[in-house]
Amino acid sequence: MSLILVIDDDDVVRAVVQRVLEKEGHSVASAADGERGVAAYRALKPELVITDIIMPEKEGIWTIREIRRDDATARILAMSGGGTFIKNDVLSLARQLGADETIAKPFSAQELVEKVRTILAPSAMESSPGSSFADKE
Repeated sequence: MSLILVIDDDDVVRAVVQRVLEKEGHSVASAADGERGVAAYRALKPELVITDIIMPEKEGIWTIREIRRDDATARILAMSGGGTFIKNDVLSLARQLGADETIAKPFSAQELVEKVRTILAPSAMESSPGSSFADKE
């Protein structure tokens, strides 16, 4: 299957997401913040990055921008668990800045698996926002 990088400052969220994805047959690497996440992305070149938005060291929005700058074809799923209004605004901004998909915390294992399958599907690469994001900068 695919190598997926999970970036989240919450140890429990990282562990749960990792367990769900490994059960689906994926290999999972993780990082506790955006700085470590970008470094891991550069070292590992995963097929998918799942990043939280609100984190210490480097927010998820900056993490997405930096990964997009390095690799316009990167596949990214942004997640956030902020309050209802903040969560929606932050996830909308994440989409505008290059996330392929978003998911609001809390989410079910099934919802996560479906988002991952959608993003990793071969047809998803053809319509990835990453390709158009590089043209916007």
